[in-house]
Amino acid sequence: MKRIHDFLKKISEEKGYDFFIYEKTNEIWVSGYKEGVKFDLVVKPIRKYQVKVIYEKPDERRVALFNNKNDAYNRLKKIFAEEVQQQSEEQTVETV
Repeated sequence: MKRIHDFLKKISEEKGYDFFIYEKTNEIWVSGYKEGVKFDLVVKPIRKYQVKVIYEKPDERRVALFNNKNDAYNRLKKIFAEEVQQQSEEQTVETV
């Protein structure tokens, strides 16, 4: 969970998202606006190695249970990499 925590904290600082840790259950909450739409992300350890990720937008809710922390970390990287990729594509279109 340390690697997930560090990654989400870094992304939150870079993008200006709200970052919160609920100490009692060790849940990580991230909230902000992505592509102009409000989102909430909850990363919750279930058992020793399982991690539950909940990603919510006003019109959809995605829940995923991962059997290990590495898979959860890779999915979170993918979620936030899509945002970076879309922003770079928009900048490329604007310069052309």
